[in-house]
Amino acid sequence: RPAGGTMSNRTGNLSAAPAHDRIESLDVLRGVAILGIFAVNIVGFGLPWFALSNPTAVPGFFDDNAAFWWTVSTSLFQFKFITLFSVLFGAGIILMLGEESPGARQRLHRSRMFWLFLIGMAHCYFLWFGDILAPYALAGFLVSGARVWRSSKLLLVGAILITLNFGLFFLQDWGLQFMSAEELAEMNAEMWAPPPEKVAEIIATYRSGFLDRLPSTIEQSFLAHMVQGVFLAPRTIGLLMIGIALYKTGFLTLHWTQPAYIGLGLVATVMGFFGSYWAATHSIHVGFEMTASFPGQAALYWASLLQAFGYAALVMTACKIDILRWARVPFAAAGRMALSNYLLSTLIGVGIFYGPPGLAQIGAMSAPQLAGVVAGVWGALLIWSPLWLAVFRFGPAEWIWRTLTYGKAQTFLK
Repeated sequence: RPAGGTMSNRTGNLSAAPAHDRIESLDVLRGVAILGIFAVNIVGFGLPWFALSNPTAVPGFFDDNAAFWWTVSTSLFQFKFITLFSVLFGAGIILMLGEESPGARQRLHRSRMFWLFLIGMAHCYFLWFGDILAPYALAGFLVSGARVWRSSKLLLVGAILITLNFGLFFLQDWGLQFMSAEELAEMNAEMWAPPPEKVAEIIATYRSGFLDRLPSTIEQSFLAHMVQGVFLAPRTIGLLMIGIALYKTGFLTLHWTQPAYIGLGLVATVMGFFGSYWAATHSIHVGFEMTASFPGQAALYWASLLQAFGYAALVMTACKIDILRWARVPFAAAGRMALSNYLLSTLIGVGIFYGPPGLAQIGAMSAPQLAGVVAGVWGALLIWSPLWLAVFRFGPAEWIWRTLTYGKAQTFLK
């Protein structure tokens, strides 16, 4: 198996080690995941935060084919690529530590997670509420000890945690029946479908200057971290464990056969797509009514797991085909600079949609225009990543992270 007691000086997770010390399949899949995450996050940049769950709360959802674009996003992207990223983060832990790592390497891992946590907190509370770095760092602390478990145990415990996480969502929806009509109306107005004047107020806040919108950013960031900590932590930790197991079994390092990758990739992707598509159409059919949306959310929860696994298998298939090596280069480069590209995506999103020093376009773009921004950012990341790495050993954020982790400046230029 790929993971053993003696490991090279590779570093996993979000950092970029020198090119000769990388596993291409992990880099390519990480690059694909970074691009897919932005396709979902664009809604959180371009519209008020509640549009991520209920886009009809923003006027004009059914104009300009917005329902079509939302269906595409839900069917192909939502929850799939963050799932892939969670799996890869888990793989990065075993890749760096191995199963019998010395104390020095464990201290290095703790240092890396500590600095990643601080980077995530700054990213969240000063720029954008949708940060995943801080929760991942905390999960990385908790999961590192599980790297010594057998793959079967990791898969079992991971699946149990993911199931328990779904149980939290079920209990939340089940509890709605015990609320009074007044309580439901208040919750709906606060969290699901704010009145038009509230929507306009939120848009005006984020079109204002940095200092003016900072209190709102801090408030939304705190709430987002609470949701991630209470309602999403079991799923995240479970996926990290599954990522360790998939690395140990060789799934993420091209040790499976090509027919196995192709068969699993096609079956899981198709089945997951139909589940996600049903979830999207169900939400539209019920008009995104808060008390009627759970069946669609449940379908999306499980289908996204299956679909993410299918996507991963198809990427592994492409990584085993030599003739596609040229096409993998920009994705691998984007994956090697995952932290830089993740933060750069936020800077682009804030620069376009938030107020000064940004362009204050939040709430002003149609769904097709948001899709155009996604395509433009994808192209930019795939172009700049290989160009940057042709000169430098690491992405800029990766260099800062490594320098902080090791406590001394790392060699930057090739």
